[in-house]
Amino acid sequence: MDGGKLLRFLISFLIVLQVLGFVFQIHVLSTYGKPILFILITLHYVWSSKKIKVLHIIVLCVFFISELMHSIDDLITIKHRMLVNIVGYILLFYFLYYNHKSFKYNRRDVFTLILGSSLYTVIFFITYSVIREPMGDLYLIGFLHLLLLYVLLIVGAMHYINIRSEKSLWFFLAMLNFAFSDFILLIDKFYLESNELKVIRLICLPLSLIFLVNYMITKYKYLKSEEFEGF
Repeated sequence: MDGGKLLRFLISFLIVLQVLGFVFQIHVLSTYGKPILFILITLHYVWSSKKIKVLHIIVLCVFFISELMHSIDDLITIKHRMLVNIVGYILLFYFLYYNHKSFKYNRRDVFTLILGSSLYTVIFFITYSVIREPMGDLYLIGFLHLLLLYVLLIVGAMHYINIRSEKSLWFFLAMLNFAFSDFILLIDKFYLESNELKVIRLICLPLSLIFLVNYMITKYKYLKSEEFEGF
C-alpha cells in the first residue's frame, strides 16, 4: 500500500471513528480525532499534489480553524465560526474564476440547471426563514453565509454541466457537502438541535474537504459530450 492509499484509508477510518465517538459519547475520539483528520487531509493534498499552492493551503487551514473553534465552543461563539467560514467561501470564489469557461448549454443542460436551481432556491429560502428570527442580530451574517454557499453551489453546478470534467465534478461535490454541512450547522444551532444532524455533519464536512483536495490535485480535462443536443 503506497502513501496515498494509506492516507485515504486513515482518513476514512478517522471519519468512522468520529461518528462512533459521537454516537457512543467517547469524547477522546472527537477531541483528538478531528485535528488529526484535518492534518491527514492536508497531508493528502501535499502528498498528491505535483505543485503545492499557498492559496490551497490557506483555504484548507481556514476550514481547519473553523472546526477547531468547535472544540472550544465555550470561548468561541457561532458568530466567529460563521465569519471564518465566510472568509473561506470568499476564497473559494477564486476557484470559480479559475474554472470559468464560455457557457455552452443544450436544452437538456438548461432543464437540469433550472430544476436543480429551483429546488436549491426553495431550500435556501425555507432554511433562512426558519432561522432568521432565532439568529437575532446575526441574521445579516447568516444571510451572507448562506448566500455565499448558494452562489458557489449554483455556479459550481453550472461549470460542471458546462464542462463535465472530473475537476469540475470534484468542486461541485465539495460545494454540495459544504452546503449540507453549514445548513445543518445553522439549523442545529438556531432552530432544531438534533444528534442526527450532528452525525450527518460529521460525515459531510470531511467529505467536502476531501472533494476539495481532489479538485486541487486533479488536472483539467474537457469531457463534455455533444451527443445530447435535445432532451
